[in-house]
Amino acid sequence: MEVKVLSKENIMPSSPTPPHLKTFQLSLLDQFSPVLYAPLIIFYTMDNKDDPRHHQSHEKLMATLKSSLSKTLSHFYLLAGRIVDKSICCSDEGAVFIEATVSCSMSEILKQPNNEFLMKLVPCSERCTKPIEEYAHVIVQVNVFDCGGIAISLCLLHKLMDATTIGCFLKCWATINKRSFATTNLTIDNGASELFTPPSSMTNDDNSDPFSKMVCYDYKELSSLFPQTNFLPFHPRLHEALSSNCEEKSSFQRFVFKEKAILDLKAKAKSNDVPNPTSVEVLSGFIWKCALEAASTKLGLSQIPSILTHAVNLRKRMEPPLPEFSVGNIFWNVVAHYLADKKTQVELSELVSLIRQSFVDINGNYIKRIVGNEGSEALVKLVWERNMKLFQIPKLYICTSWRNMDLSEVNFGWGKPVWIGSAGNSNTTIKNMIVLLDAISNDGVEAWVILEEEEMQILLQNQEFFNFALLNPPIPI
Repeated sequence: MEVKVLSKENIMPSSPTPPHLKTFQLSLLDQFSPVLYAPLIIFYTMDNKDDPRHHQSHEKLMATLKSSLSKTLSHFYLLAGRIVDKSICCSDEGAVFIEATVSCSMSEILKQPNNEFLMKLVPCSERCTKPIEEYAHVIVQVNVFDCGGIAISLCLLHKLMDATTIGCFLKCWATINKRSFATTNLTIDNGASELFTPPSSMTNDDNSDPFSKMVCYDYKELSSLFPQTNFLPFHPRLHEALSSNCEEKSSFQRFVFKEKAILDLKAKAKSNDVPNPTSVEVLSGFIWKCALEAASTKLGLSQIPSILTHAVNLRKRMEPPLPEFSVGNIFWNVVAHYLADKKTQVELSELVSLIRQSFVDINGNYIKRIVGNEGSEALVKLVWERNMKLFQIPKLYICTSWRNMDLSEVNFGWGKPVWIGSAGNSNTTIKNMIVLLDAISNDGVEAWVILEEEEMQILLQNQEFFNFALLNPPIPI
């Protein structure tokens, strides 16, 4: 199986960014975010033989993708620039677009996705070791298989984009591309308007461009809500997790939890404190529990204290709420502390209760205290105090949920994806990471789990874990 790169070029926005929209200050939330890429791979079989659009040439398919990406960047123009110091320079340098061929059929890959091979489909490593101004915000690699199937892989710079921003960017690009098969001279039509309708205050008339000024408007507001600072607290455990000099290799594994298994876990996790646990709460709690047991076994201890952070989308929690398509890292990491006081066994219900309480704490009053100039000072102080506690905690786990983002609906015109995946390099990937997303089959949830290699091997021997989880099952196509 060989991946051969055919071409690489920069795709510029279809319209130049006006001079008065050239520079934006990073928000404090973006300052807190790490400089790394979030890799994503979306697989399409292209097997609808009755649709004449599927018979277009390779050249036209690529031309359409490039043109629609160019149109998309003209509206998400922050993503076509570069970060310089503490600002976003909307320089229209564009996104990197790579064409590649894969010398096998897609079915060979999806019968049991192999992380090592999936990494070959991804255009870059997660880590960024050069100066940040040298990195494109968006890197795309379109991989064409021998069977005609396509895998669009993306590396998106986390310094400027959270999962919600990534989802909105993908849906915008796919919508424009879907409506553009007949010509590469793209227009934005009602299909795009249905997905992205800006607030009435941002339009001058009913015929205005549905994307016009939308991204710029939102980021200016975000920068004022969370003003940047000259002093950022040091995050010891996160720094360790992101360090490029990790002595221990990481292991990336894909697990699937079917709906019945999730229901069984919910029943197991119920308590007086949390009589109705959610899927995210029970799955993150269960994986945390089993990963923590693996870490304890490795150290020869019965239990160790630990922290689980969860990324929480702040858009709907703001007063008034921010639009869904607001660009930036508009999330906050809530923290659940497990102290392991004189205990020999951790209970799932206890971990779920800790996770629930961490979510409850992020309410309207909490957010009011962390916005504006005074709020930024309070936020920095809060992070500093939190970090002091982290020095005494042996294990930090990072969890994020990509559920309910409708990524399975990202249709470029070839039908819906048959699978959405990711990959991680054992030498460079973040460790102790959990990503949850809806299974394409609509029967359960996928979990991408990254642990230190030895701890992952212990987890893979945990019979309780596999009473509920499936290890890397085949993708039906």
